[in-house]
Amino acid sequence: MDKATIFEVRGMTCGGCAKRIRTAIETDLGEDTTVTVDHKSGRVTVTSPRDVASDAVRSAVERTGYEFAGTAA
Repeated sequence: MDKATIFEVRGMTCGGCAKRIRTAIETDLGEDTTVTVDHKSGRVTVTSPRDVASDAVRSAVERTGYEFAGTAA
């Protein structure tokens, strides 16, 4: 069963920002991972059949130039 984890990212202002982050996370975590990014709320939802390490998401987000703010409450 797939598990969704929501993360907060700061600094996104448009759909282009969201696309860069989504592409980076999908590239790092693999084909079986689905990433949905909402730049307005600053939320990134990562859905995967395995546990998602926040360090992997942090690395992808920071590589694209945005601020990783951790797991959403």
